[in-house]
Amino acid sequence: MMEQNYVVPNIYQDLSDQNQGYFAFRFVCQQCRWQIDTRATRSTISTVSNIADIGIGLIGGFWGRAAEAGQKIYGSQWHQEQADALQKAWGEIRHHFHFCPKCQETVCARCFNSQLGLCIRDAPDLRADGAQFKHDLNIGAQRQQIAQAYNPPQFNVNAIPSAATPEMLSTPQPPAQIPPYVNTPQLPQTPQSAQLTMVACPQCQLPGPAGKFCQDCGTKLPQAQPLCPGCGAPREAHARFCQECGYRLT
Repeated sequence: MMEQNYVVPNIYQDLSDQNQGYFAFRFVCQQCRWQIDTRATRSTISTVSNIADIGIGLIGGFWGRAAEAGQKIYGSQWHQEQADALQKAWGEIRHHFHFCPKCQETVCARCFNSQLGLCIRDAPDLRADGAQFKHDLNIGAQRQQIAQAYNPPQFNVNAIPSAATPEMLSTPQPPAQIPPYVNTPQLPQTPQSAQLTMVACPQCQLPGPAGKFCQDCGTKLPQAQPLCPGCGAPREAHARFCQECGYRLT
C-alpha cells in the first residue's frame, strides 16, 4: 500500500538532529502560535554509518572502506529520510490544523470557524463577540454603581506632622526698594530733630549727618543749608525767625 503524499504547509520547525540520528518536527499555528511537537523517529542511515565508524578504530582495509562508503550514504540519503519523516509527521497531526482559503493561512482548530470554513480572523464568532460585549457592559454598570455608592474616607490633613514652618509655606514678599537719597525739603520737624540734617556724599552717594567730611569715605561734604522746622523752607544760619512762616528759630 502506497503512502499518501501531503502538501505540508510551511508552518513547521525542523528539530531533527543529524548527529544523534533522529527526526522531529514542530508545527505552529499562524495566528495564536499554538504549537505541537511530533514524536522523534530514528534514522536507519545514521545507524549504519555509526557502525561503520566503529570499524575505523579497529582495523584498516575493508572496514575503513566501508566507513567511507557509509559516510557517503549518510550524506546522500539523510535528506530523503528527512522528507519521508516530515510527510509521516504531518499525517499524524494534520487533523489539528485547518487551511483558510481567504487569508491562505493554516491555523489550529481554536482559530478556525468550522461552520463557515474560514479562520476566526476572517469570520469571527458572532456569538462569542456578543457575549464579550455583554460582559463589558456588565462590568461598566457595576463600576458605575460602585462609584455612586462609594464614600471616600476623610483625612485630617492638619493632624499630619510636618517639618515645614508657616514662614516656609507663606508666599515670600519681594524686597522693598530703597529710593535714592535726595536732599529735598523735609516735613515739619521738631527743634531737636532739625539739628540732624542729612546730606549725601558726592563720592560714595551714602547719606549721613551733615558735617565737614563723609563718615564712610572721608570726602569733603558740601555744607547743607538749614531748614525751618515749622514749614521746612530754607533759612539763614543766623536768622531768629523764619521768613516764610514766622517760626521762632532761636
